[in-house]
Amino acid sequence: MSTPRTDRAPKPGASSRSGPGDRPTRAALLRRRVVALALLAGLVVGLVLLGQVVVRAVQPLLVGDETAQEGKSAPPTPEAAGPPQDCTAASLELGLTASAAEYEPGRAVQLTVTLRQSSGRPCLVDGSDAGRQVQVYSGDELVWSSADCGTTERLLLMSTGDEDPSKLVRWDRHRSAEGCAPDQPEVGPGTYTAVLSIAGVDGATSEPATFTLLEPPPPSPDPADTTAPTDGTAPTDGATAPADGTAPPADGTAPPAEETAPAGTTPPADGA
Repeated sequence: MSTPRTDRAPKPGASSRSGPGDRPTRAALLRRRVVALALLAGLVVGLVLLGQVVVRAVQPLLVGDETAQEGKSAPPTPEAAGPPQDCTAASLELGLTASAAEYEPGRAVQLTVTLRQSSGRPCLVDGSDAGRQVQVYSGDELVWSSADCGTTERLLLMSTGDEDPSKLVRWDRHRSAEGCAPDQPEVGPGTYTAVLSIAGVDGATSEPATFTLLEPPPPSPDPADTTAPTDGTAPTDGATAPADGTAPPADGTAPPAEETAPAGTTPPADGA
């Protein structure tokens, strides 16, 4: 037996939609907007305050780093690579010394040359006698120069600290002339000054070296040479033998004079 179905009435509001009375009012919407703006403003203010705190905390670190960077010198700029250049006066150290302060006649003068490279980059210099010139002066007069009879070019590629191995220059005390003219005269005694320079390099000059060439000693007298007196008399350094050939007495006294008969008389025959 079937049970009759009973229709139940739906609950009010279960299937019905909300009507116009359930929408938010304008006042509610305005309140929501004010709250949202307040939250946004608070967020912005918070971010600004947080940024200020971070800047204040980081600023001492940045200042200290800048101070440390200022104390450090900038690294040197590397020089461009390329072929070596000619040496300048600032890149060379020149020195010249004499082997003695005085030289006897006939003794050659020996001068020691020092040529050292002191820059940070290799450079070229002419180390020949014509390029590395040694000049000797008597006062302001140039009497000898190694360039007058210099050899051909001798290029040296020198790095920092390198020195020219050829150090000795010899002067034979004769003058020199351009073109190495022969048969130059020998200089006289006196004080001379030598200077080292590099041809074509302005300012590349050493300190002067001073030395003296001594005069020859005076000739010693010959004992065998005797000089007659100016009055024409014979020298009195020895006794003179008598004209009759008799020897003088040993004591240096003159012999007695012989007695002669008076003039005009004849001696007696018996010798009385």
